[in-house]
Amino acid sequence: MVIRSIRTGKVINHKPPELMADPPKAMDDVSTTFRHDIIKEALKTKFANQKNKISDEAVELVAEITKILVIETAARAIKQAKLENRSRVSLEQVETILPQLMLDFP
Repeated sequence: MVIRSIRTGKVINHKPPELMADPPKAMDDVSTTFRHDIIKEALKTKFANQKNKISDEAVELVAEITKILVIETAARAIKQAKLENRSRVSLEQVETILPQLMLDFP
């Protein structure tokens, strides 16, 4: 299977990273939160019946999963940038790690 960058069209040769068992030290101080009202509205857009309700516990769970996904994405992109001897993470590194990330977080 050949994976191409959406932006550049270049073939991405990528060895999938392992799930982060030992996150980088920079991630220790991450305190990310997502506004529950925004998550609730985003979930409502996918409901067939707009009268459906979402419990606060469900919103909290989705917020926590979203936080984990964002931190994992950043960590993998940082790791990819280091493998490419880059000092900054760009969209290219995110595109490189995205296929495996989508498989790990279905």
